Amino acid sequence: MLRCMGSWFILFYSVLIAGWKTLKSANTFKVYVNKMLNVKDLEKKILLNLLEKGQRPVVKIAEDLGVTRQTVAKKIEQMYASGLIISFFPKMEPEILGLAIKAYILMREDPRSDCRKETEEIVKSFPQVAEFQRIFGKYDSIVKVLVKDNKELTDLVKKIHDLSGVKETETFIVHSTIKDKPEDPLKKSLTT
Repeated sequence: MLRCMGSWFILFYSVLIAGWKTLKSANTFKVYVNKMLNVKDLEKKILLNLLEKGQRPVVKIAEDLGVTRQTVAKKIEQMYASGLIISFFPKMEPEILGLAIKAYILMREDPRSDCRKETEEIVKSFPQVAEFQRIFGKYDSIVKVLVKDNKELTDLVKKIHDLSGVKETETFIVHSTIKDKPEDPLKKSLTT
């Protein structure tokens, strides 16, 4: 599939984050770390190029790196197949699309695994939920949501709070975003 694409006109946004989202055991972690340790210099250069200039055609990336376009396309396909690259999608400005409010909802949950599983299934099905993570600390999970207005946020929080597995919620509305560059830690990881 990737070989057929002559250029990447889709902004490259998330490369390695999925590894952390899918870790389920120490063994999975070990496999993930081994994958990272085996990323070769050319692959690192391709990944950095995609992170910095994701809209460039494969042929331009190849020219920058001094290799053939076929080599770059094949490496990208291999990294995609291995799970190192998980997606290519545009990074959009939510406010332009009418999603004026970004908020984080922290949840305390019933510790029973069946209750947590039910909560996970319901919460991740809400279209306003952009991210849902388990966390350590006072709360059990955090949900990042994008909504059009306060009413939509209030309705969503009520739905979450009414779930039988949710004991307590606390909501934080983002006032302003100082930095939104999830690719920066990835770039650092690739250059050290």
